[in-house]
Amino acid sequence: MFYPLSVDYVVLNGKPIIKVYGRDNKGRKIVFEDKEFEPYFYAIPEQDKIDEVKKRVEELEIEYKGEKIMVKRVEVEEKIDLNKKVKVLKIYCQIPRDVSILKEPVRELKGILHKREYDIPFGRRYCLDKQIDFLAPYSIENNKLVKQDGKLYQPKVAAFDIEIYKPTFDAKQNQIICIGIYSEEEYFVLSWKKSDLEKVVVLKNEKEMLEKFFEVIGDYDILISYNGDNFDLPFLRERAEELGIKHPIIADKRGSNFKACIHVDLFNIVVKHLSAEIKTRSFKLDEVARFFLGEGKEDIEIQESKDIWDSNDVKKIDEIFKYNLQDCKITYLLGKRILPLEYRFSNIIGLDLYDVSRSGLSQLVENYLMKQAVKKNILIKNRPTNEELEKRREQTYIGAYVHEPKPGIYENIHILDFKSLYPTILVSHNISPDTLDENGDLKIKVNGRENRFTQNRKGFIVEIIDNLIKKRIEVKKRYGKGVDEKALKLLANSSYGYLGFFGARWYSLECAESITALGRKYIRSTIEKAEKAGFKVIYGDTDSLVLGGETEKIKKFLQQINRELPGIMELEYEGFYRRGLFVGAKDKGAKKRYALIDEKGNIEIKGFEYVRGDWSEIAKETQEKVLENVLKGKERKAIEVVKEIIKRIRGEKIDKKKLIISRQLTKSIDKYEQIGPHVKVAIELKNKGIKVEKGTLIRYIITKNGRSISEKAKWYEQAKDYDGGYYINNQIIPSALRILSVLGYTEKDLLGEQKCLSNF
Repeated sequence: MFYPLSVDYVVLNGKPIIKVYGRDNKGRKIVFEDKEFEPYFYAIPEQDKIDEVKKRVEELEIEYKGEKIMVKRVEVEEKIDLNKKVKVLKIYCQIPRDVSILKEPVRELKGILHKREYDIPFGRRYCLDKQIDFLAPYSIENNKLVKQDGKLYQPKVAAFDIEIYKPTFDAKQNQIICIGIYSEEEYFVLSWKKSDLEKVVVLKNEKEMLEKFFEVIGDYDILISYNGDNFDLPFLRERAEELGIKHPIIADKRGSNFKACIHVDLFNIVVKHLSAEIKTRSFKLDEVARFFLGEGKEDIEIQESKDIWDSNDVKKIDEIFKYNLQDCKITYLLGKRILPLEYRFSNIIGLDLYDVSRSGLSQLVENYLMKQAVKKNILIKNRPTNEELEKRREQTYIGAYVHEPKPGIYENIHILDFKSLYPTILVSHNISPDTLDENGDLKIKVNGRENRFTQNRKGFIVEIIDNLIKKRIEVKKRYGKGVDEKALKLLANSSYGYLGFFGARWYSLECAESITALGRKYIRSTIEKAEKAGFKVIYGDTDSLVLGGETEKIKKFLQQINRELPGIMELEYEGFYRRGLFVGAKDKGAKKRYALIDEKGNIEIKGFEYVRGDWSEIAKETQEKVLENVLKGKERKAIEVVKEIIKRIRGEKIDKKKLIISRQLTKSIDKYEQIGPHVKVAIELKNKGIKVEKGTLIRYIITKNGRSISEKAKWYEQAKDYDGGYYINNQIIPSALRILSVLGYTEKDLLGEQKCLSNF
């Protein structure tokens, strides 16, 4: 049995050879070669002059860098272009490079109307045509891969992390002092200084350490890191080149990879695939690990690594090794938790793990649509040109409807939720780029215009999303919630966003705006029916509404709504909460801001500073405790909590770590016109030789020294004190008043004597 993990190709003696890398059932690394697969692209000719145009293509000859480039051969095929059958020319090329060379000359030939599928990389082309399901079992028969039934292969995974001599990203003037590796079977640290730890392998020097690392990683299928694309691999590559080592690191615009195994950066997965479910203030490894695993990194106090390293103090140096190995362990455990979703995506979509982990959800949807299009003999649409991208970026449409809540505390709350609202609207109303028809039966009015969709034939995207939804229901029924169900759900739910994504091959503004228009219609009509039925409508947003009323009556109302909804649309009963705090939107676009407590005392929070990165840990803790007490009906205790924290800040009894504020650079330093606190700290770090760029997370503390807030901001490791007044007035009081102002409390109540308020 053979389990494919990745696909690449080489050109040997003018002939392309596909290489499929994987493992056999004995765990041995295997490379399957396909020497017969040929690069090609399509052209759509004038339908009444096919033979004539075909001959022109066959005779085409191009001069390219002193070399004659010719078409290998041309075949006529029948394909589906949106909803019409067309005859196309399948134009085979000698090597993959020739596709990009010949595409424009072919398009310029007389009788050619369009060129198609010229922008699909050769390795991806192979996966699409062969319908490769990565990690699935295959047999090799007559030099062909034949899919078999069976469980997915579980890749051999290790986590790694590097530690550097000093905090500067200039690899030419710096050194790697150790590299940790952690897997299910083994864990160790590679270094080049003496250690008393059993798990440290001591090499002669940095060069020997890097060579050993590049040697051992070949045992694994996947090497995982956390932010390795931006730090570990680029640094490893530069150090290897500086030391004259032949290295296996490949860099491209998406990230960095190893030749011997697949590099998966977990940070990419967290940001691109899991950000909607993660309730953390930042995407730092420690916080993400605590969310998924319930544990984070242990606190190990490390001084400047340069000073420790130069001291040759074995005990202190061993602390660096422990810290390094701990980072590897927590990265490995996090990978163990979140990689199964990526395995399922890779299998369903037919993208290897390197590409899957670096693709956004819209890109995953697109690749799944491409795989299904090939299966259904449908021509894949081209990527948009720069001109098309510019035009699409300027196009906007109205989003979801929000029924604003009246700020306050509410009792006995019921939440109703439209199950996968946008995908089910798409399926139930047959909305797809290929059903858009000026004579269509379904009419949807948007911004004074009318979009019409035929109901006589099922759309390409409609059929695919319908199948995803049905498959998810079946999987959930048989196995319950799990990684398979989650992968199908994410793909289906991301389909609507894909249609409105400016970079999409199957982009359709008409489809996207029609779906949201229907979404607004259904949420509004449901709210109106709820009010007519006598329920208190507390809040409504996009696909959910919050009602007050008796449980049995609410459930009967739910049944009535579901009888009236078309197709597969469904309104679900999401849950009951005994108490909830609702706050109106302070800023435009700030929709959900509420906190709920259920009958078991579990608290759910949406939209407060609790999950914001630009507020300190102490502000988060304050708001969390205030919310908990308010939801439990202990408003006065909430006030006392705030007063006690203010007292501790004034007495300088707060741990420095709880005062750190984190803000990300959204552009390069020189592009900022106003120098805010995080920009000022970034400039200071840059002047010290530390690499800071767009996307860097700047962590700082507001100290006592300086006149303006920016002047007072110091890198958290250098801050010797803190400005209590700043934290009280700009962090604690604002975060507490987000909640307490709804109950009538003011700043005076938090700083002075508490006044009597009526019970809410």
